[in-house]
Amino acid sequence: MSQHIDTEVDTNFSAFNSMLPDLLQKAPGKYALLHSKELVGLFDTSVSAFIEGAKRFGEGAYSVQEVTQQADNLGFYSYAGGAGQA
Repeated sequence: MSQHIDTEVDTNFSAFNSMLPDLLQKAPGKYALLHSKELVGLFDTSVSAFIEGAKRFGEGAYSVQEVTQQADNLGFYSYAGGAGQA
């Protein structure tokens, strides 16, 4: 993974963790699309979040996280691979 993508994923993950308590109340089980530490949208599937991220921001310029109690930093490629199999 390039340094830019690593940085984007790490900063988005930190931002997601700070949003998580509120998101767990409002959107448990949804998939959050993040870009530049901002919540872009919530989606029903990881695939739909991944497609929207790719359309809007290009490869690697965003991240996707499932809204769940145990947030894992899956990184861009880990999630992209999983999303393609959903």
